[in-house]
Amino acid sequence: MQIFNHTFKTQVSAPAYRWTNPDGSEGGVVAESATIDPTATIGATTEVCPGARIGKYASIGENASIGSYANIGNRVSLGKGASIGEDSRIDSYASIGQGASIGSHASIGCRASIGEGASIGEDASIDRYAWIGQGAIIGYVGSIGYRARIGSGVNINPGASIGNRASIGKGASVGEGAKIGKDASIGEGASIDLYASIGDRASIGEDVRIGKDARIGKGSSIGKDSRIGLRASIGEGASIGKGVSICYRARIGSGAIIDSNAVIGEGANIGEDAWVGHDASISYYARIGDGSRIGADARIGSYASIGKEASIGDGAAIGGHVKIGAGANIPSDLT
Repeated sequence: MQIFNHTFKTQVSAPAYRWTNPDGSEGGVVAESATIDPTATIGATTEVCPGARIGKYASIGENASIGSYANIGNRVSLGKGASIGEDSRIDSYASIGQGASIGSHASIGCRASIGEGASIGEDASIDRYAWIGQGAIIGYVGSIGYRARIGSGVNINPGASIGNRASIGKGASVGEGAKIGKDASIGEGASIDLYASIGDRASIGEDVRIGKDARIGKGSSIGKDSRIGLRASIGEGASIGKGVSICYRARIGSGAIIDSNAVIGEGANIGEDAWVGHDASISYYARIGDGSRIGADARIGSYASIGKEASIGDGAAIGGHVKIGAGANIPSDLT
């Protein structure tokens, strides 16, 4: 074994030698201080920096780069042109796709899969069996849970966390510091703004927009193309239909149903188990009591108050500041 001084792509200079693969073929340049199991295969154009470790039967493709003190586990597969940052950890049986980039101090769990061209930021954590799609970006200190699935082209911003078994659809975006709960589902093209919180088992449809600091409760569902405003709150088990608009600081109670294309104004409060019909409009700071029914195309004015278990008929119009008592029944033809 001939030792020579080599300057690695990281600009670190150290004594190194040329690796010989198990089949006798010439391998890459390996720092003398690196620890490589003799069963590992290393592409001829690959570099392994000082202090790195590569486990049994690992397969490292051509033109890859293994940073200083990185730890590559047993039977890891590393694609052509992939880059592993210093002091990062790739656990056994993980797969890193062609051209993927793993940042310094990042952690990739056992049997996790990182797609081609994906980027995993510094100090990010990818748990066991997680799947990261082609071209996805996981930001600095991002956290991806056990068996979570991140679709192609997804952008997970710094500090965001994705719970165990959660699913993020193609092209979706999760903002800085946002939290996605266990078993939650985020549809293709959806956008979750910074510091928003999506509860366990919640379902967010395609192209939905969730505003900054919004809260979506456990087991709730948000239909395709809906908009949830800044600091709005959706209770547990609530159902929001397609094309609904819920404005700034509006509150939807647990178990409530908001039908398609309805509009809930700024600061409005919809009680638990209430129902708001298709194309209905609840104006700003109106209050709808628990268990009430607001019919399709109905209009509730600003600061109006509808009591518990009241029924407002289809197409009815209730003016601003009007109070409707509990259990009242307002016919459809009231305008």
